[in-house]
Amino acid sequence: MTSSKSWLPEAALLWLPLLVLVGGLAVVWTGAAMAADVNRSAGLFPGRVVTTGGREHQTADVEYTGPDGVRRTETFEHHQGRVIVPGRRVQIRVWPDERRAELDDGDKHTGPIVAGSLLALLGAGATVLLFLWHHGMRLDLQVEKWQARFDVCLWWLSRWR
Repeated sequence: MTSSKSWLPEAALLWLPLLVLVGGLAVVWTGAAMAADVNRSAGLFPGRVVTTGGREHQTADVEYTGPDGVRRTETFEHHQGRVIVPGRRVQIRVWPDERRAELDDGDKHTGPIVAGSLLALLGAGATVLLFLWHHGMRLDLQVEKWQARFDVCLWWLSRWR
C-alpha cells in the first residue's frame, strides 16, 4: 500500500497543466464577454459632472446627451480611484436597449484576454508535453537528431542566400 505522499505530487503534476489551460480559457471567455458588452453599447458620449454626492464623492450626477439626442441627468456610482469634482468632463457609455448607462472605465477587457491567452497557451503546451512524457516519449529525446536537422536547415539557408 502506498502512502498519500507518494501519489499526491504526481496527481497534482498530471492535473495542474490541464487546470491552467481551463483557467486560461475561462479568463479569455470573461474578457471576451466584457468586450462584447462594451461593443453592444451605443458608444461614448461626453458628459459634465453637475454635482457629487456623499460617501467620499463615490456618486456623481452627470448631465449628458444620449444617442437619441435627449439631454439626461443621471446619478452614477464610480469606483475609479479618482475624485470626480463638479464641472469635470467625463465619458458615458450608453446601452439604450437596456436603458443603462455607466461611466466609462476605459479598456477593461484587453488585460483578461491577453492574460487568459497566455495562461491557455502555457497550459496547452504543458499538457501536450506531459501527455507525451506520460506515454513514454523522453523529453530530452535525440538531441543529436534535432542538431542534425538544424544543421541541414542552416546549410539550406546558406545555399539559398
